[in-house]
Amino acid sequence: MDSLNATILRLLDEHRLPRAWADWVVPAAAASTALVVGLGIVWHKSGNDHERRPPVVPSWIPWWGSEWALERDPDAFFKAAQQQYPEGVFGVKTAGTTLYYVTSSSLINQIYKQPKVFTISVVQLTWGKSCFSWSEDVLRKSSTFREEILPADHRNIAPKNMMPLVESFARNISRVVKEYQVPRESVSLEEFVMLLAHRATSVTWYGPTLNIEEFYNDWKNFDEGVWKVALMYPTWLCRRFLASRARVRQRFREYMNKPHEAGQLVQEREDIVRNADFSEHDLGVSLMTPYWPLMANVPWASLWLLIYQIQRPEGFAPIIAELDAAGEAWSAAHPEFSGPYTDHLPEFFQSQPHIPLLTSTISETLRFTSDSYSMRGVLEDTLLSGYTIKKGDTLVCLTRRVHRDENEFERAEEFVPTRFIGKYGKATESEYNYLPFGGGVSMCSGRFFAYYHIKIFLTTVLKNFKLEVDQKRSTPVIQSGVNRGFGLRRPKGQLYVKVNRI
Repeated sequence: MDSLNATILRLLDEHRLPRAWADWVVPAAAASTALVVGLGIVWHKSGNDHERRPPVVPSWIPWWGSEWALERDPDAFFKAAQQQYPEGVFGVKTAGTTLYYVTSSSLINQIYKQPKVFTISVVQLTWGKSCFSWSEDVLRKSSTFREEILPADHRNIAPKNMMPLVESFARNISRVVKEYQVPRESVSLEEFVMLLAHRATSVTWYGPTLNIEEFYNDWKNFDEGVWKVALMYPTWLCRRFLASRARVRQRFREYMNKPHEAGQLVQEREDIVRNADFSEHDLGVSLMTPYWPLMANVPWASLWLLIYQIQRPEGFAPIIAELDAAGEAWSAAHPEFSGPYTDHLPEFFQSQPHIPLLTSTISETLRFTSDSYSMRGVLEDTLLSGYTIKKGDTLVCLTRRVHRDENEFERAEEFVPTRFIGKYGKATESEYNYLPFGGGVSMCSGRFFAYYHIKIFLTTVLKNFKLEVDQKRSTPVIQSGVNRGFGLRRPKGQLYVKVNRI
């Protein structure tokens, strides 16, 4: 050993190299830096020789990425990114995950036209497990979910089959409105709308034995957190969501174990899953999942329309006048129906009455408040706007940016109720840049029922109640980032209204 040390010292002296370890720190650091930079240049050069990946929005925080900027103001973040990357494709890293966002309507429609390359099925399976807690056995090992449950849902909600559900909802909302105890004090418009909508819709879907109000707080916590899980937030950031989801799931399991009379969609679902011998866990999930897509979006559209329209100078008067004129014409043309048109709203709306203002206002509400990410999994390497999109990437069709793009819609940042009224007095909208329900073969199959729900709900409320803003209790209402990417945005602030029965 001594001879070895002596040899090392002799070599250091001959080549004038430092003997103490501290003298090596600076040269070693410099060499390491040069090596890393060199490897980075080589990797970058070799990568660019073969592919051009979409740019990623820069962020300074490792792993967490751009999440804080998105939480603070998602609209401002994506507007700035769209301006910085006009090609219409860019990546955003949040919570350890990079998603690639598409903001161009032409590129989004290009994606919708290639379902064999850009598929929603991969995303559905991921959401089925992460958001709603379906087991792996149901999602990947059993064919029941893909070949029986989803086709049955689409069949029951198709326009030619859904009218029994529409008629049931019309009866239930009429009953709920008649039973509503008008308070002496003003009430939150949000609570007013959600209470009526949940009472009527839960009975339509599940019958009278499911009392959603008994676990409404858990339902709200579930609804407020599901979008974060869908966007791949780690579960440790969503503990309240997970606990509430478990309690909601348990409520639906208890419902199934008691006598009940469900609506047609839920009843067929229940028959399928019982015959498939699902676990108790998946039985609860199977009945929880059809309620969420409807109630996470449709009543919020009605709420937003009421919020925006009640604060306009004309209020609801033009909409009510239009409905009454169309109702009078319908009643004259259909003497077989006795009583006012409001007693026959499914038949009235099924006849496609001339109500361009209401139809346009609903369309504008969906354009202005929806935020559907319309995600797609990539099945094979491909090119999009000159960028290489790799197999396994996740694309997000950012339809809200299309709806807020001044190149697509004039005065895009304003709520304009008459926007979709065409020059011939009919409500018009383009499937090319009007995308609240997504697009392509996976466009939301429940959109037809949703329109009936909104029209029947609003007509019933406006024909039975007079709503006046309580300025003293109200606070400004804006669109928050809650439910970002998963339907309609949630309001921040509260509008209080005085409710009087007409």
